[in-house]
Amino acid sequence: MNPTPPALPEAQLAAYRVAGRPAGADAFYAAACDPARSVVVEACAGAGKTWMLVSRILRALLAGAEPQQVLAITFTRKAAGEMRERLDEWLASHSSARSTHAERVLALVQRGMTPAQAEAAAGTLGGLHEQLLRGGRRVEVRTFHAWFGQLLSHAPLTLLQQLGLPAAYETIEDNFALHDALFRRFHRAVQADAGLRADYVALVRRHRRSTLLQWLEAAWFRAPELARADAAGTAEP
Repeated sequence: MNPTPPALPEAQLAAYRVAGRPAGADAFYAAACDPARSVVVEACAGAGKTWMLVSRILRALLAGAEPQQVLAITFTRKAAGEMRERLDEWLASHSSARSTHAERVLALVQRGMTPAQAEAAAGTLGGLHEQLLRGGRRVEVRTFHAWFGQLLSHAPLTLLQQLGLPAAYETIEDNFALHDALFRRFHRAVQADAGLRADYVALVRRHRRSTLLQWLEAAWFRAPELARADAAGTAEP
């Protein structure tokens, strides 16, 4: 894992902005990595957003946050695993046993601290890895699905019953596992409704069944977007 901020070509350095105003790289990282500030970082893929997020977690731990007080949420298990791995690697590599005081100061300056702040925090960083290991608690890095599942696991059974939700469930992060069962239900619903059945038959005759199935699968994968468009009245028939 790269222990330093991602390097950008000189032509891209002008792209740094803080609150809409052009800023230098130092000012940008000072704002983006400061755990005392609420920030939104907008950047393209590969620009180093994961580096900044893990840096914020490291800074939060240095500022006195307990591991269980930190929650990082991402989209995929792969991304969550990468964040955990990078944080663990940074904590270990910056421990007193594996780094010098000067190396820890440099790492903290790269993560937005002033040289004076980095000097003061370097000793704490050196003992942070051992401290967290002794505490036995880890930073929570979860996917959206796992986090919502955790919330549901603590909900009262009466509330779950009112909402029609099961008390026991399995988190499915790849929705293609639901494909066959979902389309069987869809075809049963079409078969049971004369109007839907007539529309289906007309579309098959006009475009062929294979094409219609491709459209239905595309609509399924984009269901949230189509539902919002339909609710807003912007979906075209």
